[in-house]
Amino acid sequence: MKLMKGLLGTALGVAMIGIGAAQAADVSWMGYSYAEEAAKPSVDKIIAGFTAKTGKTVEPIASAFGDLQKNLLLRVRSKTAPDVVQISERWLPALSSLPGLVDYNTVFGADTLAKTYAPEALAMGQVDGKQLALPLMSGSIGMVANNAVLTQAGITDVPKTVDEFKADLEAIRDKVPNSVPYAMATKNNSDILVDFMTWEYVFGAHIIDPSGKVVVDSDASKKALGFLVDLMKNRLIAPEIGRPDARRLVGQSAAAFYLDAPQSRTFLRSFSGKGKDFDVNIKPMQVPSLKAGDTPVSIQWAHLIIAFAQSTPPTKDDANIQFVAWLGDDAVETQFPVEQSALPGTLSARANPIVANDAYLTAWAQNNTHPLRNEVGIWGNGGELTDILAEEVQAALLGQKSADDAITSMGSRMKDAMVKAGHAQ
Repeated sequence: MKLMKGLLGTALGVAMIGIGAAQAADVSWMGYSYAEEAAKPSVDKIIAGFTAKTGKTVEPIASAFGDLQKNLLLRVRSKTAPDVVQISERWLPALSSLPGLVDYNTVFGADTLAKTYAPEALAMGQVDGKQLALPLMSGSIGMVANNAVLTQAGITDVPKTVDEFKADLEAIRDKVPNSVPYAMATKNNSDILVDFMTWEYVFGAHIIDPSGKVVVDSDASKKALGFLVDLMKNRLIAPEIGRPDARRLVGQSAAAFYLDAPQSRTFLRSFSGKGKDFDVNIKPMQVPSLKAGDTPVSIQWAHLIIAFAQSTPPTKDDANIQFVAWLGDDAVETQFPVEQSALPGTLSARANPIVANDAYLTAWAQNNTHPLRNEVGIWGNGGELTDILAEEVQAALLGQKSADDAITSMGSRMKDAMVKAGHAQ
Protein backbone atom coordinates (compact mmCIF):
# COMPACT_ATOMS: atom_id res chain seq x y z
CA MET A 1 0.00 0.00 0.00
CA LYS A 2 1.50 3.34 -0.95
CA LEU A 3 1.46 6.21 1.51
CA MET A 4 1.89 8.67 -1.35
CA LYS A 5 -1.59 7.90 -2.70
CA GLY A 6 -3.78 10.90 -2.15
CA LEU A 7 -1.00 12.98 -0.61
CA LEU A 8 0.66 14.35 -3.70
CA GLY A 9 -2.18 14.64 -6.19
CA THR A 10 -2.36 18.42 -5.90
CA ALA A 11 1.40 19.00 -5.84
CA LEU A 12 3.21 20.77 -8.64
CA GLY A 13 4.34 18.49 -11.44
CA VAL A 14 7.41 20.46 -12.45
CA ALA A 15 10.53 20.98 -10.34
CA MET A 16 11.46 24.52 -9.48
CA ILE A 17 14.28 25.70 -11.70
CA GLY A 18 16.47 28.65 -10.84
CA ILE A 19 14.41 29.51 -7.75
CA GLY A 20 15.78 26.74 -5.53
CA ALA A 21 19.21 28.32 -5.29
CA ALA A 22 17.72 31.58 -4.02
CA GLN A 23 15.22 30.14 -1.58
CA ALA A 24 15.46 27.77 1.35
CA ALA A 25 14.63 24.18 0.52
CA ASP A 26 11.20 22.89 1.48
CA VAL A 27 12.74 19.97 3.39
CA SER A 28 16.11 19.44 5.04
CA TRP A 29 17.19 15.81 5.35
CA MET A 30 20.13 14.78 7.53
CA GLY A 31 21.54 11.31 7.01
CA TYR A 32 24.64 9.18 7.05
CA SER A 33 24.00 7.49 3.70
CA TYR A 34 24.61 10.82 1.98
CA ALA A 35 28.07 10.84 3.56
CA GLU A 36 28.91 7.40 2.09
CA GLU A 37 30.42 7.35 -1.38
CA ALA A 38 28.61 4.14 -2.34
CA ALA A 39 25.20 5.38 -1.18
CA LYS A 40 25.25 9.07 -2.17
CA PRO A 41 24.06 8.48 -5.78
CA SER A 42 21.09 6.50 -4.43
CA VAL A 43 20.15 9.36 -2.12
CA ASP A 44 20.39 11.79 -5.03
CA LYS A 45 17.88 9.60 -6.93
CA ILE A 46 15.44 9.74 -3.99
CA ILE A 47 15.63 13.53 -3.84
CA ALA A 48 15.31 13.96 -7.62
CA GLY A 49 12.26 11.69 -7.66
CA PHE A 50 10.55 13.64 -4.89
CA THR A 51 11.22 16.98 -6.56
CA ALA A 52 9.99 15.70 -9.92
CA LYS A 53 6.82 14.40 -8.28
CA THR A 54 6.00 17.35 -6.04
CA GLY A 55 8.00 20.37 -7.17
CA LYS A 56 9.38 20.60 -3.63
CA THR A 57 13.10 20.82 -2.95
CA VAL A 58 15.20 18.88 -0.45
CA GLU A 59 18.46 19.98 1.16
CA PRO A 60 20.56 16.89 1.96
CA ILE A 61 22.80 17.23 5.02
CA ALA A 62 25.62 14.69 5.12
CA SER A 63 26.81 13.44 8.50
CA ALA A 64 29.10 10.48 9.05
CA PHE A 65 27.46 7.61 10.93
CA GLY A 66 29.64 8.05 14.01
CA ASP A 67 28.93 11.79 14.22
CA LEU A 68 25.25 11.95 13.40
CA GLN A 69 23.84 11.76 16.93
CA LYS A 70 26.19 14.50 18.13
CA ASN A 71 25.46 16.71 15.12
CA LEU A 72 21.71 16.21 15.49
CA LEU A 73 21.74 17.12 19.19
CA LEU A 74 23.75 20.26 18.46
CA ARG A 75 21.19 21.32 15.84
CA VAL A 76 18.28 20.61 18.18
CA ARG A 77 19.88 22.71 20.93
CA SER A 78 20.48 25.58 18.52
CA LYS A 79 16.88 25.29 17.23
CA THR A 80 18.07 24.40 13.72
CA ALA A 81 16.88 20.80 13.73
CA PRO A 82 16.57 19.22 10.27
CA ASP A 83 13.07 18.36 9.11
CA VAL A 84 13.79 14.67 8.49
CA VAL A 85 16.62 12.50 9.85
CA GLN A 86 17.94 9.06 8.98
CA ILE A 87 18.95 7.20 12.16
CA SER A 88 20.05 3.75 13.27
CA GLU A 89 17.38 1.75 15.07
CA ARG A 90 19.54 1.51 18.20
CA TRP A 91 19.53 5.29 18.65
CA LEU A 92 15.78 5.74 18.79
CA PRO A 93 15.24 5.21 22.54
CA ALA A 94 17.90 7.82 23.31
CA LEU A 95 16.47 10.28 20.75
CA SER A 96 12.80 9.66 21.55
CA SER A 97 12.61 12.49 24.08
CA LEU A 98 13.75 15.18 21.62
CA PRO A 99 11.16 17.98 21.38
CA GLY A 100 9.00 18.15 18.28
CA LEU A 101 9.30 14.54 17.10
CA VAL A 102 6.34 13.47 14.98
CA ASP A 103 4.25 10.51 16.12
CA TYR A 104 3.40 9.04 12.72
CA ASN A 105 0.32 7.31 14.16
CA THR A 106 -1.30 10.73 14.54
CA VAL A 107 -0.58 11.65 10.90
CA PHE A 108 -1.05 8.46 8.89
CA GLY A 109 -3.00 6.31 11.36
CA ALA A 110 -1.70 3.18 13.07
CA ASP A 111 -3.88 0.88 10.94
CA THR A 112 -2.55 2.34 7.69
CA LEU A 113 1.03 1.99 8.88
CA ALA A 114 0.42 -1.61 9.94
CA LYS A 115 -0.85 -2.41 6.44
CA THR A 116 2.08 -0.62 4.82
CA TYR A 117 5.18 -1.77 6.71
CA ALA A 118 6.59 -5.17 7.63
CA PRO A 119 5.66 -5.74 11.30
CA GLU A 120 9.16 -6.43 12.65
CA ALA A 121 10.51 -3.37 10.83
CA LEU A 122 7.68 -1.14 12.02
CA ALA A 123 8.18 -2.32 15.60
CA MET A 124 11.74 -0.96 15.65
CA GLY A 125 10.28 2.55 15.39
CA GLN A 126 7.88 2.27 18.32
CA VAL A 127 8.48 3.82 21.74
CA ASP A 128 5.88 3.88 24.53
CA GLY A 129 2.97 3.31 22.16
CA LYS A 130 4.09 6.00 19.72
CA GLN A 131 5.38 5.45 16.17
CA LEU A 132 8.32 7.84 16.33
CA ALA A 133 10.20 6.36 13.37
CA LEU A 134 9.46 4.51 10.13
CA PRO A 135 11.78 2.01 8.45
CA LEU A 136 13.63 3.11 5.33
CA MET A 137 15.25 -0.31 5.10
CA SER A 138 15.68 -3.16 7.51
CA GLY A 139 17.22 -6.53 8.12
CA SER A 140 19.60 -7.77 10.76
CA ILE A 141 23.25 -8.21 11.57
CA GLY A 142 24.19 -11.78 10.74
CA MET A 143 27.05 -13.85 9.41
CA VAL A 144 28.40 -13.89 5.88
CA ALA A 145 30.75 -16.48 4.40
CA ASN A 146 33.07 -16.27 1.40
CA ASN A 147 32.37 -19.47 -0.51
CA ALA A 148 35.63 -19.27 -2.47
CA VAL A 149 37.66 -19.40 0.74
CA LEU A 150 35.58 -22.29 2.09
CA THR A 151 36.18 -24.23 -1.12
CA GLN A 152 39.92 -23.59 -0.94
CA ALA A 153 39.92 -25.05 2.58
CA GLY A 154 37.92 -28.11 1.46
CA ILE A 155 34.76 -27.05 3.31
CA THR A 156 31.55 -27.96 1.50
CA ASP A 157 28.88 -26.89 4.03
CA VAL A 158 28.69 -23.83 6.27
CA PRO A 159 29.05 -24.65 9.98
CA LYS A 160 25.89 -24.95 12.05
CA THR A 161 27.37 -25.23 15.56
CA VAL A 162 30.17 -23.52 17.46
CA ASP A 163 32.25 -26.73 17.40
CA GLU A 164 31.85 -27.04 13.62
CA PHE A 165 32.70 -23.36 13.26
CA LYS A 166 35.96 -23.71 15.18
CA ALA A 167 36.95 -26.82 13.21
CA ASP A 168 36.35 -24.94 9.95
CA LEU A 169 38.38 -21.97 11.15
CA GLU A 170 41.30 -24.29 11.90
CA ALA A 171 41.04 -25.82 8.43
CA ILE A 172 41.09 -22.36 6.84
CA ARG A 173 44.08 -21.28 8.95
CA ASP A 174 46.01 -24.37 7.84
CA LYS A 175 45.00 -24.45 4.17
CA VAL A 176 44.57 -20.81 3.14
CA PRO A 177 47.91 -19.00 3.56
CA ASN A 178 47.95 -15.51 5.09
CA SER A 179 44.25 -15.59 5.84
CA VAL A 180 42.23 -14.43 8.83
CA PRO A 181 39.71 -17.28 9.13
CA TYR A 182 37.11 -15.23 11.02
CA ALA A 183 37.40 -11.46 10.55
CA MET A 184 35.93 -10.63 13.93
CA ALA A 185 35.87 -6.97 14.92
CA THR A 186 38.72 -6.48 17.41
CA LYS A 187 39.01 -2.68 17.12
CA ASN A 188 36.52 0.22 16.88
CA ASN A 189 34.36 0.07 19.97
CA SER A 190 30.98 0.03 18.23
CA ASP A 191 32.13 -2.83 15.99
CA ILE A 192 33.44 -4.84 18.95
CA LEU A 193 30.10 -4.33 20.71
CA VAL A 194 28.07 -5.96 17.93
CA ASP A 195 30.43 -8.91 17.49
CA PHE A 196 30.78 -9.64 21.20
CA MET A 197 27.05 -9.19 21.80
CA THR A 198 26.31 -11.73 19.06
CA TRP A 199 28.46 -14.38 20.77
CA GLU A 200 26.95 -13.45 24.14
CA TYR A 201 23.55 -14.38 22.73
CA VAL A 202 24.93 -17.58 21.17
CA PHE A 203 26.16 -18.72 24.58
CA GLY A 204 22.87 -17.80 26.27
CA ALA A 205 24.20 -14.68 27.98
CA HIS A 206 22.87 -11.13 28.16
CA ILE A 207 24.42 -7.76 28.97
CA ILE A 208 21.64 -5.46 30.23
CA ASP A 209 18.06 -6.57 30.84
CA PRO A 210 15.02 -4.54 29.68
CA SER A 211 14.72 -2.79 33.06
CA GLY A 212 18.28 -1.45 32.82
CA LYS A 213 19.87 -3.95 35.18
CA VAL A 214 23.39 -5.03 34.20
CA VAL A 215 23.51 -8.84 33.98
CA VAL A 216 26.72 -9.39 32.01
CA ASP A 217 28.70 -10.88 34.93
CA SER A 218 27.58 -14.47 34.44
CA ASP A 219 29.09 -17.88 33.73
CA ALA A 220 27.62 -17.77 30.22
CA SER A 221 29.34 -14.44 29.49
CA LYS A 222 32.65 -15.77 30.75
CA LYS A 223 32.31 -18.80 28.48
CA ALA A 224 31.49 -16.58 25.50
CA LEU A 225 34.52 -14.35 26.03
CA GLY A 226 36.67 -17.38 26.81
CA PHE A 227 35.69 -18.85 23.44
CA LEU A 228 36.81 -15.68 21.67
CA VAL A 229 40.06 -15.54 23.62
CA ASP A 230 40.74 -19.12 22.53
CA LEU A 231 40.15 -18.11 18.90
CA MET A 232 42.73 -15.34 19.27
CA LYS A 233 45.29 -17.64 20.88
CA ASN A 234 44.90 -20.11 18.03
CA ARG A 235 45.23 -17.44 15.29
CA LEU A 236 41.65 -17.88 14.14
CA ILE A 237 40.87 -14.19 14.63
CA ALA A 238 43.33 -11.29 14.57
CA PRO A 239 43.91 -8.00 16.42
CA GLU A 240 43.31 -4.57 14.91
CA ILE A 241 40.38 -5.47 12.64
CA GLY A 242 37.34 -3.22 12.40
CA ARG A 243 34.25 -3.70 10.24
CA PRO A 244 35.75 -1.91 7.21
CA ASP A 245 38.86 -4.10 7.50
CA ALA A 246 36.70 -7.22 7.73
CA ARG A 247 34.79 -6.24 4.60
CA ARG A 248 38.02 -5.71 2.73
CA LEU A 249 39.49 -9.05 3.86
CA VAL A 250 36.38 -11.01 2.92
CA GLY A 251 36.02 -9.11 -0.35
CA GLN A 252 39.60 -9.95 -1.24
CA SER A 253 39.15 -13.62 -0.23
CA ALA A 254 41.58 -13.28 2.66
CA ALA A 255 38.93 -14.17 5.26
CA ALA A 256 36.08 -16.66 5.30
CA PHE A 257 33.55 -15.33 7.82
CA TYR A 258 32.46 -12.04 9.36
CA LEU A 259 29.40 -10.33 10.85
CA ASP A 260 27.65 -7.52 9.02
CA ALA A 261 24.31 -6.04 8.01
CA PRO A 262 22.80 -7.14 4.68
CA GLN A 263 24.61 -4.23 3.04
CA SER A 264 27.54 -6.63 3.13
CA ARG A 265 26.96 -7.53 -0.52
CA THR A 266 27.42 -3.96 -1.67
CA PHE A 267 30.67 -3.59 0.25
CA LEU A 268 32.05 -6.97 -0.86
CA ARG A 269 31.28 -6.22 -4.51
CA SER A 270 33.29 -3.03 -4.15
CA PHE A 271 36.25 -4.45 -2.23
CA SER A 272 36.56 -7.45 -4.53
CA GLY A 273 36.89 -5.22 -7.58
CA LYS A 274 34.58 -7.63 -9.40
CA GLY A 275 31.21 -6.01 -8.80
CA LYS A 276 28.24 -8.31 -9.28
CA ASP A 277 30.53 -11.07 -10.58
CA PHE A 278 31.64 -11.56 -6.96
CA ASP A 279 28.09 -12.42 -5.83
CA VAL A 280 28.70 -16.13 -6.39
CA ASN A 281 31.10 -16.08 -3.45
CA ILE A 282 28.83 -14.21 -1.00
CA LYS A 283 26.90 -16.59 1.21
CA PRO A 284 24.56 -15.37 3.98
CA MET A 285 24.39 -17.97 6.74
CA GLN A 286 23.10 -18.49 10.25
CA VAL A 287 25.42 -17.57 13.09
CA PRO A 288 26.61 -20.95 14.44
CA SER A 289 24.62 -22.10 17.47
CA LEU A 290 26.02 -23.46 20.71
CA LYS A 291 24.29 -26.73 20.01
CA ALA A 292 22.18 -28.15 17.19
CA GLY A 293 18.58 -27.05 17.38
CA ASP A 294 19.17 -23.71 19.08
CA THR A 295 17.42 -20.69 17.55
CA PRO A 296 20.03 -18.92 15.39
CA VAL A 297 21.16 -15.52 16.63
CA SER A 298 21.13 -12.21 14.79
CA ILE A 299 20.91 -8.58 15.89
CA GLN A 300 18.22 -6.09 14.93
CA TRP A 301 19.30 -3.59 12.28
CA ALA A 302 17.47 -0.91 10.38
CA HIS A 303 17.71 2.58 8.94
CA LEU A 304 14.83 4.54 10.45
CA ILE A 305 13.33 7.92 9.57
CA ILE A 306 12.30 10.45 12.20
CA ALA A 307 10.77 13.85 11.53
CA PHE A 308 10.45 17.12 13.43
CA ALA A 309 7.04 18.77 13.13
CA GLN A 310 6.79 21.62 10.63
CA SER A 311 3.31 22.55 11.88
CA THR A 312 1.28 22.02 15.06
CA PRO A 313 -0.17 19.47 14.81
CA PRO A 314 1.76 17.94 11.88
CA THR A 315 -0.35 17.10 8.83
CA LYS A 316 -0.04 15.11 5.62
CA ASP A 317 0.28 18.39 3.72
CA ASP A 318 3.52 19.37 5.46
CA ALA A 319 6.48 19.17 3.07
CA ASN A 320 8.51 16.95 5.38
CA ILE A 321 5.60 14.55 5.93
CA GLN A 322 5.15 14.34 2.17
CA PHE A 323 8.85 13.49 1.93
CA VAL A 324 8.51 10.79 4.60
CA ALA A 325 5.59 9.39 2.64
CA TRP A 326 7.76 9.40 -0.49
CA LEU A 327 10.40 7.39 1.36
CA GLY A 328 7.73 4.71 1.91
CA ASP A 329 6.61 4.68 -1.72
CA ASP A 330 7.45 1.73 -3.96
CA ALA A 331 9.51 4.03 -6.18
CA VAL A 332 11.97 4.48 -3.30
CA GLU A 333 11.52 1.19 -1.46
CA THR A 334 12.30 -0.91 -4.55
CA GLN A 335 15.29 1.31 -5.34
CA PHE A 336 17.28 2.46 -2.31
CA PRO A 337 17.23 -0.67 -0.12
CA VAL A 338 17.94 -2.94 -3.09
CA GLU A 339 20.84 -0.79 -4.25
CA GLN A 340 22.19 -0.99 -0.70
CA SER A 341 21.58 -4.78 -0.51
CA ALA A 342 19.00 -4.50 2.27
CA LEU A 343 15.37 -5.44 2.79
CA PRO A 344 12.75 -2.76 2.12
CA GLY A 345 10.67 -1.65 5.07
CA THR A 346 7.33 -1.95 3.25
CA LEU A 347 5.30 -5.07 2.52
CA SER A 348 4.55 -4.09 -1.07
CA ALA A 349 8.23 -3.57 -1.90
CA ARG A 350 9.18 -6.89 -0.32
CA ALA A 351 6.58 -8.59 -2.53
CA ASN A 352 7.90 -6.86 -5.65
CA PRO A 353 9.80 -9.28 -7.95
CA ILE A 354 12.85 -7.01 -7.77
CA VAL A 355 13.11 -7.99 -4.10
CA ALA A 356 11.28 -11.31 -3.94
CA ASN A 357 13.45 -12.79 -6.72
CA ASP A 358 16.73 -11.55 -5.23
CA ALA A 359 18.40 -14.76 -4.04
CA TYR A 360 20.75 -12.92 -1.68
CA LEU A 361 18.03 -10.96 0.12
CA THR A 362 15.85 -14.08 0.30
CA ALA A 363 18.70 -16.06 1.83
CA TRP A 364 19.38 -13.28 4.32
CA ALA A 365 15.77 -13.24 5.49
CA GLN A 366 15.66 -17.04 5.77
CA ASN A 367 18.84 -17.20 7.85
CA ASN A 368 18.03 -14.34 10.23
CA THR A 369 14.45 -14.91 11.31
CA HIS A 370 14.36 -13.65 14.92
CA PRO A 371 16.77 -10.72 15.33
CA LEU A 372 17.38 -9.66 18.92
CA ARG A 373 17.65 -6.09 20.16
CA ASN A 374 20.89 -4.28 20.84
CA GLU A 375 21.00 -4.36 24.64
CA VAL A 376 23.64 -1.62 24.94
CA GLY A 377 23.12 0.91 22.17
CA ILE A 378 19.51 1.60 23.13
CA TRP A 379 20.40 3.35 26.41
CA GLY A 380 21.01 7.08 26.69
CA ASN A 381 24.55 6.38 27.92
CA GLY A 382 25.10 3.74 25.25
CA GLY A 383 28.35 5.35 24.13
CA GLU A 384 29.89 5.02 27.59
CA LEU A 385 28.63 1.45 27.95
CA THR A 386 30.02 0.54 24.55
CA ASP A 387 33.45 1.89 25.47
CA ILE A 388 33.48 -0.10 28.72
CA LEU A 389 32.52 -3.32 26.95
CA ALA A 390 35.06 -2.88 24.17
CA GLU A 391 37.89 -2.02 26.53
CA GLU A 392 37.32 -5.15 28.60
CA VAL A 393 36.91 -7.41 25.56
CA GLN A 394 40.14 -6.06 24.08
CA ALA A 395 41.98 -6.56 27.37
CA ALA A 396 40.97 -10.23 27.37
CA LEU A 397 41.75 -10.79 23.69
CA LEU A 398 45.21 -9.24 24.09
CA GLY A 399 46.00 -11.31 27.19
CA GLN A 400 46.03 -8.36 29.58
CA LYS A 401 43.23 -9.91 31.68
CA SER A 402 41.64 -13.33 31.95
CA ALA A 403 38.22 -13.66 30.35
CA ASP A 404 36.65 -14.09 33.81
CA ASP A 405 38.33 -10.97 35.22
CA ALA A 406 37.38 -8.92 32.15
CA ILE A 407 33.72 -9.89 32.49
CA THR A 408 33.69 -9.13 36.22
CA SER A 409 35.26 -5.73 35.59
CA MET A 410 32.85 -5.08 32.72
CA GLY A 411 29.89 -5.80 34.98
CA SER A 412 31.13 -3.59 37.78
CA ARG A 413 31.93 -0.64 35.52
CA MET A 414 28.64 -0.92 33.65
CA LYS A 415 26.67 -1.01 36.90
CA ASP A 416 28.38 2.20 38.03
CA ALA A 417 27.57 3.81 34.67
CA MET A 418 23.92 2.77 34.82
CA VAL A 419 23.51 3.99 38.43
CA LYS A 420 24.99 7.34 37.38
CA ALA A 421 22.43 7.41 34.56
CA GLY A 422 19.59 6.81 37.03
CA HIS A 423 19.02 3.06 36.66
CA ALA A 424 18.98 1.20 39.96
CA GLN A 425 21.03 -1.96 40.10
